[in-house]
Amino acid sequence: MFGSAQLAADEQIEETFLSVGTRFLIFPQVPHLSNYGTPETVWISTPPEKLRAGPSDHRIYVSDPLLDKEPYEYPNLPPYVGDVYPPAEASFDGHFDAIPIQSRQFLAAHAFACASRVLDVWESYIGHPIVWHFAETYERLEIIPYLEWDNAQSGYGYLELGQDIGTDSNSHPYALNFDVIAHEIGHSILFSQVGFPSVFRPGGYFTPFHEANADLISLLSFMHFDSGLDRLLRHCGGNLLVLNELNRIAELSGDRQIRLASNSRRFSEVSAEDHDQSRPFTGAVFDTLVDSYHTRLVREGLADEKLMNIDVKGIDGDTLRRVSEFTTRAFRARPFLFKSALVQARDEVAMALARSWRGINADDLAFDTCSIALIEAGHQVDPALARRLEINLAWRELL
Repeated sequence: MFGSAQLAADEQIEETFLSVGTRFLIFPQVPHLSNYGTPETVWISTPPEKLRAGPSDHRIYVSDPLLDKEPYEYPNLPPYVGDVYPPAEASFDGHFDAIPIQSRQFLAAHAFACASRVLDVWESYIGHPIVWHFAETYERLEIIPYLEWDNAQSGYGYLELGQDIGTDSNSHPYALNFDVIAHEIGHSILFSQVGFPSVFRPGGYFTPFHEANADLISLLSFMHFDSGLDRLLRHCGGNLLVLNELNRIAELSGDRQIRLASNSRRFSEVSAEDHDQSRPFTGAVFDTLVDSYHTRLVREGLADEKLMNIDVKGIDGDTLRRVSEFTTRAFRARPFLFKSALVQARDEVAMALARSWRGINADDLAFDTCSIALIEAGHQVDPALARRLEINLAWRELL
């Protein structure tokens, strides 16, 4: 009797263990940057028994061309049918975190893990599985992890990753760039949630909306790395207002997501270029993240109350230094409470952003309607969050 009960318990434990997911290694930032040469171990939701060599699962597969391939362009679309490199394979325990990081197979595993990680993060905020916008044609996304091409693109059923030629003249594969992959997967998530306009109008706001939200998806996904959060908080001493002076902080020059989000652009100041038009919305959401985080610090006695009276968009250096000294001392004494406050702020902002997509009509998309949808979604999360969003979006001239 005892043996049968023990066997059943062991089977239950084994089933629970298998359902935890599969381990991969991901660089939170590109590995050629200082202090980012060591990848972080992450778990993706697909359990080992559901993963195949490639890697490949129910929503993504990797195909790594052996010979040089031209980027996809209609009508040339997936699947890729040529010869491929040997696929990335799991270790004896079913996990993919033992693949040598200098190998070709690591590029495949890293690109797959980054895309899967972003999907896992945003499915948790959206509240249900993300159905690809190309699902009627392709069941799964095809990732091409490396092309001799100085670009990256996501399209109908595919994600292709080329290479960046750095200032050191070396080639840096985009397959090792979490930010680029998260941004591209962000576009696919938005197409899934918001859809397409029935008629695409050049000069409209659909593309700037996509760029703003894809940048925010990348930023908030990056904030799910423990090492990324730790490094961020250490460099700013727990005070995110310091990030508004990023051009003068060399240590953070690699954190592209934060440099993009921390800006002071109003809508009347932007050009007709899509990325420039996206910046006020991105900045307003980032300001709200900062406000939410600092509010928690003040409430817990971890920051000076004067912190809440400093304008995020225009900082007086002397005042900032005085307030930062208090925050830095508190951060050194209680760093994990600061990290907890930032995680809570991250989650409430991400939840509001994900919920706002439900109220957006792709045929009638403008930044004022998107801003209203975000404020309404913020009210569902926390009325105080909605008030912060309204203030920041209004200052950016988006209401």
